[in-house]
Amino acid sequence: MPIQKATIQQTKEILKCALDVMDEATVGNVVPSWQKAKELIWPFLNNGGFYLVYMENNTIQGWIGIGTNYDFYTDQVIGIIPELYVLPPFRKKGIAKQLCEEACRQLNKMGYDRIQLNVFEGNHAKQLYRKLGFRDIYTTMELKGKI
Repeated sequence: MPIQKATIQQTKEILKCALDVMDEATVGNVVPSWQKAKELIWPFLNNGGFYLVYMENNTIQGWIGIGTNYDFYTDQVIGIIPELYVLPPFRKKGIAKQLCEEACRQLNKMGYDRIQLNVFEGNHAKQLYRKLGFRDIYTTMELKGKI
């Protein structure tokens, strides 16, 4: 299988793409910055989270982050997927689906039967997540400007 846990060097390569990942994932709702990337990524990695990489021909084609988080609504520790990204030249080949399925398998093996992720409205990955069985459990709504 071309999916494996990322090495330290591979993780460094992934982190170099943080601004591109943030820009695409937030579909224009967040101005990407290194400071914001650090605020999002370091807590996940420092809490034992890690990346799985999809490799072919010694090239990282995509990755997914897996970790845990405390769900304040249910008072449970749950599995989380904080990031999924496939590099543009390798898209539309089923890599994202394979990464998601492997991340869920690994989180299940770690004892987590609940897995959550956040996705911005308008992000095309939401369709994939739904196909894999993820469902909406809450919605954050926003009003800009004055009424």
